[in-house]
Amino acid sequence: MSNLQLKNATLITPAVFEPGGKQSTPRRPAWRPWLWLVAALLVILFAVAGFLLSATSLDIQVSPASSQIRLAGPYHVQVAGRRLLMPGQYSLHISQPGYSPYERQLDTATDDHFRLNIQLSPLPGRLKATSNVTAQAYLDDLPLGDTDGILTNLPLGKQQIRFEAPRYQSHTEIIEIKGYDELQHLDINLLPNWGTLVLDSYPSGASLSIDEQAFSQTPLNIELLAGTHKLQLSYPGYQNWQQRVEINAGENLTISQARLLPASARLKLTSQPNGASVSVDGLYQGKTPLELSLSAGTNHELLLLREGYQPTRRDIQASAGSVQALNLPLAPLLGKVSVSTQHQDALLYINDILLGRANQTLELATHPQTLRVSLSGYADFIQTLTPKAGQTIKVQANLKTLEQARFEALPAQLTLLGDARLKLFHPQVSFEMGASRREQGRRANETLHKVALARPFYLGMTEVTNRQYRQFASFHSSSHAEGASLDGDNQPVVNIGWLDAARFCNWLSSQEGLQPFYLIEENQYQGFNASANGYRLPSEAEWAWASRYQSKRMQQFNWGQQLPPPAGSVNLAGLESVALVGDILAGYQDSFKVSAPVASFQADQKGLYDLMGNVSEWVHDVYQIHSGLNFKANTDPLGAQQGIHHVIRGASWAHGRLTEVRLSYRDYGNDARRDVGFRLARYAESLPPITKESP
Repeated sequence: MSNLQLKNATLITPAVFEPGGKQSTPRRPAWRPWLWLVAALLVILFAVAGFLLSATSLDIQVSPASSQIRLAGPYHVQVAGRRLLMPGQYSLHISQPGYSPYERQLDTATDDHFRLNIQLSPLPGRLKATSNVTAQAYLDDLPLGDTDGILTNLPLGKQQIRFEAPRYQSHTEIIEIKGYDELQHLDINLLPNWGTLVLDSYPSGASLSIDEQAFSQTPLNIELLAGTHKLQLSYPGYQNWQQRVEINAGENLTISQARLLPASARLKLTSQPNGASVSVDGLYQGKTPLELSLSAGTNHELLLLREGYQPTRRDIQASAGSVQALNLPLAPLLGKVSVSTQHQDALLYINDILLGRANQTLELATHPQTLRVSLSGYADFIQTLTPKAGQTIKVQANLKTLEQARFEALPAQLTLLGDARLKLFHPQVSFEMGASRREQGRRANETLHKVALARPFYLGMTEVTNRQYRQFASFHSSSHAEGASLDGDNQPVVNIGWLDAARFCNWLSSQEGLQPFYLIEENQYQGFNASANGYRLPSEAEWAWASRYQSKRMQQFNWGQQLPPPAGSVNLAGLESVALVGDILAGYQDSFKVSAPVASFQADQKGLYDLMGNVSEWVHDVYQIHSGLNFKANTDPLGAQQGIHHVIRGASWAHGRLTEVRLSYRDYGNDARRDVGFRLARYAESLPPITKESP
């Protein structure tokens, strides 16, 4: 529009309006007070709201309720029983007479609300005890202080307070302590704990010691604490006088004349030999060497007695205070001992003193004598005896070889695993194993051959039972035969292979601290150590000797010479087993379908059970057939170190044929069978290791 040009236009200007009448003047705004009041109220409300929003609430509940509460800090107000705190740190102090004050620091920065339930603890009590002497006070053996001061920190309630003072009797008071810092008063009176001793002596002027502490000389009058005291008076030339006395508190004890005896004489007495019993005037004093105290100026009779010697008497008189030494020789009583032996070169020792050849008669003192007869290559014969006066004792010294002596020193029986027993044997015989070709039922593997047994050995009296074997293999089960159990605790363990039996033997050896017999590495059999004395299976020769050798002959059966055996004498396949096995022993019955508990049948003449019957038995030897061409006896044979099979000996509950029930019957295998178990054996002594000489 500013670019529009108007021709012949007139400019119009605005006119000022003026009302009619007077000329008007400018007006001021009207005053409104209520606006200022509203503004002020708003400011206050905002301030209060800001305070309420920023304040921390403090709610304090105090017991006792009359306690004084002081809160120091930036700013706080109390509203409806609560305190509102401005931000900051505050110190809270609560107190009440008779109570321990409570103090705490509060910081509103860590919490926006505090609720405190405070129970003030009553202060302990105080006690002022007044006593006739200054005494130490104790509460349950804890010192409280003495009666010169105030006893503090006494717990509320009934208390037992003990007061003690030197030379006074202990005094105990039971008092109810009120507490709350209240001071209580107590009057006590301690009684004296001493009495008076009045003492005189003869001679007067003797030095007195009481309880090893020196005092003055008699006569005297002294105070002593109540109780037992040891009094001792001494005076030169006299024996000490001693007496224990009982002193009672508050009482007098008078000993008007303690008489000291003149000093005794000392006698140092010995004898040859020493060890004699000594009596003085009929009273026993001890054994020589001995120091005696004798009253002076009188005669005394000494009597010395020793076994094997004549009584010795001596009269003696000693002066007061003297010291004498006396040695009395003892005359021996003699008896005769006649010694004889089958060996003329044997030597005789008495108490380790060589007296010459053994065959002689001696006179010896009648006290215990140790007699020894020795000869090279033989064990010493030792006997302790006491010769008798006027009599002759005859001694027959039968010397034994070293081997005999060692064997006799061995225990005749071993017990292990609770009830397993092994018996000691030392056959020292040669015999023939196998069976004659003419023997009915003989098998080809029973070739006759000679063996000898020299080493002493132990052999199990029974077969190893399930209970015993389960101490080694706890989860083993011997199972059953067509429902008839083979697993009873006292039945022989079966269903184990030869290696299982060997491992059991090695385990038992380790339990007994013996050298293992079998060499087994990672459950693989490597051989055996013939020198070891650990547990093992019986050798076939040992088993054959134990079961067959009787009266220098080899038996065919262990019950006699004929079939069938006597009823109930052995566990074989009889009529009761007809449903379990193919062949039974005709006309025989033993009441057990399968294995019987060990030792159910009578033991044989060697005291062994079930070598024939019950279960067949693993033996040590590797199975082989002997040629019978070697006419020299093989001593203590153990067979080859390794082989395919091992020997099984003896019939079992499953055998009923003639061939099987003979004692010479041999079987073989390695694997477990339900009718094959084992018994233990071990050598009685280890053999020294064999050393090879250097080339």
